[in-house]
Amino acid sequence: MNLSNIVPPTHFVQFNLSDIVNTLGEDETKRILSSFSCPLNLDVENFLKTKAIEFSKRGFSKTHLVYWETSDEKEKEFVGYYTIASKFITIQRSAINSKEARKLREHGIYNEKTNEYTVSAPLIGQLGKNYTNGNNSLISGSDLLQLAIQKIKYVQHEVGGRFVYLECEDQPKLIQFYENNNFKLFGKRELDKDETNINGHYLLQYFAML
Repeated sequence: MNLSNIVPPTHFVQFNLSDIVNTLGEDETKRILSSFSCPLNLDVENFLKTKAIEFSKRGFSKTHLVYWETSDEKEKEFVGYYTIASKFITIQRSAINSKEARKLREHGIYNEKTNEYTVSAPLIGQLGKNYTNGNNSLISGSDLLQLAIQKIKYVQHEVGGRFVYLECEDQPKLIQFYENNNFKLFGKRELDKDETNINGHYLLQYFAML
């Protein structure tokens, strides 16, 4: 018997948090967000529950909730989210190779005095799977990251841009994950005073060309 005859096909659907608030109201949206759990990264969990709505309202960033769904739409589970913000990044020439430097020069601004490039690069500020009821098993980290990248590609197709940017803790598993997904380390940033749920004193900075 073909397994597809037993288990219905699945896919992922996404919802902009601002649209959810406008449709369901803030109280119901907060109830949905309260079901999110990410014990591996409390910063990701706390942001969604305490900051995401306000950041969306003020235009600081936009959060997208991701649901696993069967094709017949009879089953749906909240599996993760990502947040995107508009940013510019500065990359030292010494941190990249000649090919990367050429692309940065084509799409950004080169400062000869400081020997660095400045380019527009949307920030994937938050990325996390929902561990409530084992929902994290319904989506891989790479799938979630690719959904965020595809959203950025769509926006850049309309407004321009070729790069994406993110930051992560200095942990071997995270480093391997992002480098396996074609992100390039270019620097590190000291933590702000309000970044209290992050291990260490700095975040590694990565970029990728889309």
